[in-house]
Amino acid sequence: MLRVLLTIPHVFAPTHHSLYSSQTEAKRGVKTKALEQATLGNLMRHGKTHYIHASLGKEKPVVTRALSTDMGVDLTIQLYTPSDANLLGELNSQEDLKIIDPGLQDFLQIPSIASRRAVEQAADYDIVGYLEDDILIEDPEFFAKITALVRNTSEEYAFLPHRCEQIHRQGDVILSGDPDGGRPDLFWATGEEIEIDWPLGAKRFYRATNPHSGCFFISRVQALKVLAYWQQRDWKADFQLSGPLEQAGSGILLPVLKLMKPIPRHYRFLMVRHQDELWKRHKFEEVV
Repeated sequence: MLRVLLTIPHVFAPTHHSLYSSQTEAKRGVKTKALEQATLGNLMRHGKTHYIHASLGKEKPVVTRALSTDMGVDLTIQLYTPSDANLLGELNSQEDLKIIDPGLQDFLQIPSIASRRAVEQAADYDIVGYLEDDILIEDPEFFAKITALVRNTSEEYAFLPHRCEQIHRQGDVILSGDPDGGRPDLFWATGEEIEIDWPLGAKRFYRATNPHSGCFFISRVQALKVLAYWQQRDWKADFQLSGPLEQAGSGILLPVLKLMKPIPRHYRFLMVRHQDELWKRHKFEEVV
């Protein structure tokens, strides 16, 4: 059974006129529910324990029986959050959910600490990952897909899911799409595409110009390469993405691995659910 570590940064510290959900008081309810799904929800979806309604026999009661599935993973989540700026509520540390106060005054550094700790612990896991505190991994075979994709291609590729929301009564929207015309000024925007054989049809991936998905999931070998790169540079980057979440989720990988996403028409093959409504910030394109 795969051993998987996920690290999550979490801060809720409202300020005036912020674009970040974590700094917006009106998002308290949405962010509280999202945090529960990103922690307990992901543990329930991908862990080993499940239940079945079972009859004890003819004219006997039906009970809810605990079972274990070998389709799950041995999942540990570490939540990095300051003790005085969070929405933990009734969430408590337990065997598979560790709540860790990084002891930082500068909350903007917490995402980078979380992503760094993921790769620093890679030797003990088959897959390590980082995700923002509002992401739900809906696909029960997600980690099996990540393993198969890396095994059947090359360790130089990191396969990232598309981060999606749902437009009410209309359909999914892929966040963080690529700009029209590309960005040839970016060292990673090479336009590379690869095709991977899959039992239900070949899947195509492209090297994303906009690599941000709010998360990453990489193998032990990949993570150790990333760790060695940053240790040699004392964790100092010579480039900066648009913000601390982008730097933590994408910037840590960009100098070492090729970040690949499914081409948009194959987005459902590898996707995660962003539990917010960022799509409301942008108007629909007018097609003439």
